[in-house]
Amino acid sequence: MHEAYVITSIEQFSYAAIFLFALGAGYVVPVPEEIILLITGYLASERIIHLAPAISIVILAFIIGDNILYRLVRNNEKRVGKFIAEVLSIKFIARHKQFLEKHINTTIFMTRFVPFLRFVGPVFAGYTKAKQEVFALFDTLAIALYATIWVWIGFAFHNSFATIVNGIGRVRHVAVIFVWIVVGMIISRIIDAVFSQKEKREE
Repeated sequence: MHEAYVITSIEQFSYAAIFLFALGAGYVVPVPEEIILLITGYLASERIIHLAPAISIVILAFIIGDNILYRLVRNNEKRVGKFIAEVLSIKFIARHKQFLEKHINTTIFMTRFVPFLRFVGPVFAGYTKAKQEVFALFDTLAIALYATIWVWIGFAFHNSFATIVNGIGRVRHVAVIFVWIVVGMIISRIIDAVFSQKEKREE
């Protein structure tokens, strides 16, 4: 009886934490979304949480986060004015601004899969005054596909990382999550370096 209650409490806390981290990932929380998704998949593989509800929660959190940004930009909120200017000043964005605006549906969908450019969809949709229904449709479709893929990767390949820290005991889960974070940060740095080198060559 007590064990079941404890397990349920842990699950509920885990879901709440996942939701909050996913909601602020890349904006408030300085952790890439991929890390949150990989960790979610790992926790599901270890049966700390359930896979389907976890995926639903991260999808919901991402949708809410994107819609908040979209509405702020669309309503010309002063608090995002500087952020909009920074987005529009990115060389790739500035160079293809007309194309991105013309094909706003594709922009909303495709940028959701590009590291460091996921905020472009909500910003451009709000900036061009795209209809709420259009933004919601393409953003939701992209998020559902993107989140499911990354959570599944964390779920399916957890053993590759779990074996590294096998036998650590009670801190095993923490150690595996730490490994995921380190790997994710390395990948993020590599991608960032590639983008930086490309911009330098174009100057």
